[in-house]
Amino acid sequence: MDQIKNFYETILKSSHPLILSLHLLGKAAPILSYLLGSWFIHSFAALFILVILLLAADFYLTKNISGRKLVQLRWWYDSMGQAKTPFTFESYKQYPAGNPINPIDSKLFWWSIYLTPVVWAIFGILCILKFQFLYLLLVILALGLNGWNAHGFRSCDKWEPGQDSGNNSWIQLPNLSSLENLSRIA
Repeated sequence: MDQIKNFYETILKSSHPLILSLHLLGKAAPILSYLLGSWFIHSFAALFILVILLLAADFYLTKNISGRKLVQLRWWYDSMGQAKTPFTFESYKQYPAGNPINPIDSKLFWWSIYLTPVVWAIFGILCILKFQFLYLLLVILALGLNGWNAHGFRSCDKWEPGQDSGNNSWIQLPNLSSLENLSRIA
């Protein structure tokens, strides 16, 4: 009980306690739904849809709201090839010194960003060991969304203003607006 009280007090020391709480809830909700959903939802399709919707909401919340408020980072990917680089970053580094980043916000944000794909990877290994390939599809989607967010924020944090944002990426999706990148897929 003391651990819950300490965690609650830590959240209250945050600069944005509501956003931090929603961020952590957004990370925990798909995992808990995946683990406990089969007890309450007897249809795999309904569980699949519920977890995917929770993952999509978490992806949006993390990418567009909590990343901007908690660690002052924002990124997006240009899939149509309109920009000269596929990734575009906004960072606290490119603006005059403003409010400092709260260390509690930063620590909990980064721990949740990196820990969530690890949890989904463990679920994936368990799905392979149990031969649950339909659940494996769900886990791969979850791992992809969480991994993509982790990669985007990691790249954004390492980015320096004035640098070309797209060339230092270890993963790049093909340009879908034309057929010029089909050779990269092959």
